[in-house]
Amino acid sequence: MLETGKWGEQQAADFLTDKGYTILTRNYRHQKAEIDLIAQSGNWIIAVEVKTRTGKQMEDPFRAITKTKQRLLIKAINEYVRSWPSPVEVRMDAVSIVHHQNEVFIQHIEDAFPAF
Repeated sequence: MLETGKWGEQQAADFLTDKGYTILTRNYRHQKAEIDLIAQSGNWIIAVEVKTRTGKQMEDPFRAITKTKQRLLIKAINEYVRSWPSPVEVRMDAVSIVHHQNEVFIQHIEDAFPAF
C-alpha cells in the first residue's frame, strides 16, 4: 500500500503542477500530522491531502479524511506558514486518485474544509 500512496502523491503533484501550482514540500510532518503535499498558487499556500484507491476499492476516497485528520492537518499547515516571510492565504485541498482498469481518475476539491 505504501507504493500505491507514493504513486498517488506523484500523480497529484503532476496534476497540480500542470494546473500552475508549485509544489513546495512533500510529506511535511508536524507532531502527529503529515501533509502529503504543500503547494503554492499565487498568494495561497495550500495543504493537499491525497487519497489513492486502486482496483476494486472504488468507495469515495474523500470519506477517509475524518474530522480528526482535518484537525491535525490544520494544525500542521498553521505551523508551516507561521515562519512564512510574508502574509499568505491558507487553504486545504483534497485530491482523489482512483486507478482502475488502466485508467486514472483524478478529482481535485479546492477548499475541501476550512483551514481555521
